[in-house]
Amino acid sequence: MKIPKITNKQIEILKLIYRFRFLSSTQIQQFLNHKDKMRINLWLKDLHNKQYINRIYSNKIGDNIKPAIYYSGENLFKYVRDNLEFGEKYLKNIYRDHQRSEGFIDGQMLVVDICLSLISINNKGEDKYEFMTAADVTSSSNYFFMESLSPQLILTKNEDKQYILVLLDSNMPKYMVKKKIKNYIELFYENAWEENVGKQFPTVLFACETKALLIFSKKTARYLLADYQNPEDLELWFGLNEDVEEYGIDAEVWEDAKIV
Repeated sequence: MKIPKITNKQIEILKLIYRFRFLSSTQIQQFLNHKDKMRINLWLKDLHNKQYINRIYSNKIGDNIKPAIYYSGENLFKYVRDNLEFGEKYLKNIYRDHQRSEGFIDGQMLVVDICLSLISINNKGEDKYEFMTAADVTSSSNYFFMESLSPQLILTKNEDKQYILVLLDSNMPKYMVKKKIKNYIELFYENAWEENVGKQFPTVLFACETKALLIFSKKTARYLLADYQNPEDLELWFGLNEDVEEYGIDAEVWEDAKIV
């Protein structure tokens, strides 16, 4: 069965939702650099009616002034399978996005805001950032070896310095937090990054939803690093989501703000 026809602009919106998973209508408008909010909302309404996307919106007083949040729908998956290169693990992950917690959704939208801020920096000519989401890490990319890890972002600053952003949310079991941190320590020792990307292993930034999670994650990392003889060239940095929002993603800013 064929999926309903949509416009080229609507396809751009689908690709954004596929790459970032959860976006508000305001964020979509910023990515498209489109001045007509009404037009954006009409495109989104049509995509929702055609089951390409799902929507989170509340009519409750106070909540009804917030922009709607959009995520993948049934026909988006069909479009991706027919038209885009994709990773099976990533696609399986977004099949479950209708079950995600509020903390998870907030984290994904933080990633969107980070990328919008980096685009703004690029436009000003201050620095040059390139970014990839987990959706971009496919078998044909230089980062194919990262596919199972599904990092939120891979960042490159001025074609040289690189960072990986990993979100940790409070709904994660402690064993999963430990496993995520351990995975990146093991990746460091595999040398796959240097062999396939041709650059020094990046700084890994773990953004934590809560203060309690931040404390636990840093403590866990110290124990794990001790087990691996505390490698000098591996940088694991930890910060709060709210601090990332305030100070930015650039690792030097984290350091100056004493978030790490």
